[in-house]
Amino acid sequence: MPLLEIRDLVIDYGIIRAVKGINLDVDEGKIVAILGANGAGKSTLIRSISGVTKIKSGTIRFDKDDITNIDPHKITAKGILQSPEGRMIFTGLTVEENLKVGAYSLKTEIREVVNNGEKTTVKVSVKKQIEELFKEVYAYFPILEERKKQQASTLSGGEQQMLAIGRALMGKPQLLLLDEPSLGLAPLIVRDIFEIIEKIKKRGKTILIVEQNAYQTLKIADYAYLLELGLVKKEGTGQELMKDGELVNAYLGSKK
Repeated sequence: MPLLEIRDLVIDYGIIRAVKGINLDVDEGKIVAILGANGAGKSTLIRSISGVTKIKSGTIRFDKDDITNIDPHKITAKGILQSPEGRMIFTGLTVEENLKVGAYSLKTEIREVVNNGEKTTVKVSVKKQIEELFKEVYAYFPILEERKKQQASTLSGGEQQMLAIGRALMGKPQLLLLDEPSLGLAPLIVRDIFEIIEKIKKRGKTILIVEQNAYQTLKIADYAYLLELGLVKKEGTGQELMKDGELVNAYLGSKK
């Protein structure tokens, strides 16, 4: 069974039907992409998963639990964390303070360890987990460690995007939602961001990414869905869709 399972999802904005009966699966440990032009319903779909946008009908299941239309803080507590479109960093805080905000929902953790061949359990404090998570995030984004005492508002656009992803990772997501991570960034920075996303996946994270940059996304996606006007027009592996002539002509003309 998929980690995330969406069935017959319908979302209305007033009299406009933004999402028109979508089915979508995200398997554990994979990168799944949602592609499409502006107005296709991509961001609406991802916001419904995080509980920000309410759905009219259909179901969303995560790790076998029905999370349809439950409150966003309850969805976060289940391990779904989002790096939002537009980054939405806290400009009045330092880089490290922004990262700490992402860890607000952590609780004391019980871990199983092996000592001299015997299994025992230990309690790991929130403080200890935050220290571990800082190391993990700074390993992905060394520039953030260099600038950890700086005001977040002084970062470049690419660095702010790294901070937004790092902040989401500080919450220990089971499912990481990335909404337009390449938006407004120069092509070289975009390539760096996508390489880091692939590294995060290789460390065992499950990622659902919403993007307009189809070429870069399909290079790293295990599976992808192409949305048009609230419907799934095409789906398949990243490699399959990169070989799709119609999709290449419509979406992959510019290989940035």
